[in-house]
Amino acid sequence: MILGLKRGTIRLVPHQKGWAKAFADEKRRLTVTLNTPGIIIEHVGSTAVSGLVAKPVIDMAIAVETIEQIRWWPQLLAVDDYTYFGDREGRGEYFFAKGPDERRTFYLHVMELRSERWHNYLTFRDRLRHSRQLRAEYEALKIGAASSTPDRDAYTALKEEFVVRLIARRSHPSAPR
Repeated sequence: MILGLKRGTIRLVPHQKGWAKAFADEKRRLTVTLNTPGIIIEHVGSTAVSGLVAKPVIDMAIAVETIEQIRWWPQLLAVDDYTYFGDREGRGEYFFAKGPDERRTFYLHVMELRSERWHNYLTFRDRLRHSRQLRAEYEALKIGAASSTPDRDAYTALKEEFVVRLIARRSHPSAPR
């Protein structure tokens, strides 16, 4: 299984069957380590979508009732090699990365359960999981973006319009645009 990526770089690999197990194993570890009642941990991002190329880093979205619940998490997760970055973008999403800069393996995106961000993570993942056409479109976009720029921020920006459009769809994911 391919897992791990240097911070700030872009490398896409074919979907790995082992990513689902890596997520499940890390979810179990986090559940014990964090010992926070009522949290929900979901596998999100491209590694959560079977058949989709992805950067070899597992994205995990974690929902909490209130952000106050995570006040001890930076210290708890530091023991497991997680670095805490706080709310990097001012959107109510608190970010942790596992592993050294040379080989990040897991990203944790923590937010409140009732937030729009939580809804968006799950909506995007589920729509890609249920539509072969959308997966193919997104994969082509990702490959094109990765080949057109080595800059991680530019790569993300090139995908943004597709992500926003897919989340905004109100009908069934395979309905015409």
